[in-house]
Amino acid sequence: MRFVSEIRHRLVDRTIDGTTNQVSEPYTVRMPKLPRDKDTMALVGVSGLVLALTLVAIVWSTHSIGTLLGGGVGYLAGMVFDAAWLAVLLLEWMARFDPAKRQFPRKVGWILALVAAGAIFLEGMLAGGWQMAAVGAAVSIVAKVLWWAVFKHIDKDLSPADSQWVAAEMSKANAKLAIAGVRRQAAKAEVHARLELLAAERDLNELAGLDHFRSSANAITAEQVREHEGASGRPEPALNRANTVREQPEPDANIAHLARVELTAGASKQEAVEAILAKVPDAKQTSVEATVRRERNKLDRAAYR
Repeated sequence: MRFVSEIRHRLVDRTIDGTTNQVSEPYTVRMPKLPRDKDTMALVGVSGLVLALTLVAIVWSTHSIGTLLGGGVGYLAGMVFDAAWLAVLLLEWMARFDPAKRQFPRKVGWILALVAAGAIFLEGMLAGGWQMAAVGAAVSIVAKVLWWAVFKHIDKDLSPADSQWVAAEMSKANAKLAIAGVRRQAAKAEVHARLELLAAERDLNELAGLDHFRSSANAITAEQVREHEGASGRPEPALNRANTVREQPEPDANIAHLARVELTAGASKQEAVEAILAKVPDAKQTSVEATVRRERNKLDRAAYR
């Protein structure tokens, strides 16, 4: 038995001037040398050889198909067949644990190889006869057959019971992925809905504040009128902002505010009118109805904006 020496490290105590710390110390260990995995080496060698032959087949098919398509951009179009073929080869290798799933890329790979071989055969017939066409088309077929042989060797066949167990585990994992995706979409929709509601509330508050500011700048509220009447015992003329005497105004600002409160709470126009008249009995019914209609229109426009 052959041995090899390996250098490893361990922590040891080292004391200097009464202070002890742990330091790394190398040491040598003799380990038995494992024999080489000749099967793996052979598989790697075969795969490398097949890959080299595949590159030759790709160059040949790209040149043949590109020439058939007139050269130039035709060479790029010829690469489509080889790129698609390599893609399905990778898919076939990724599905090595699932016999049912790897059948589809294997069939697609054969179809693509036959299409490429047919194009090469046609280009060979136009260029030099059936001998050149047959040999040229065989290059792609041989490369595909070699890859098919390699995959047949590395295929991981499972018993029916093991296949069902693997399928159940994959189903659980896919279900978790599906649930995570749905929850992420639902969270995004919830955030979007909340942002829309916040934007609508902000617009309504801005509209209500603007209307209240405009109304209060030109009218005295009903509460101030009643306080003024209660203090003097009789109605007295009200003063505007320019200190001029005018008749007692209709409490439009207070009515507009009450109308917005009632309508925002979900009351109908008639219910809002009745509630406002109950709170402000001195108001005119026609004026209250007009104010309710105006505030309803404002809220509708804000909602659809």
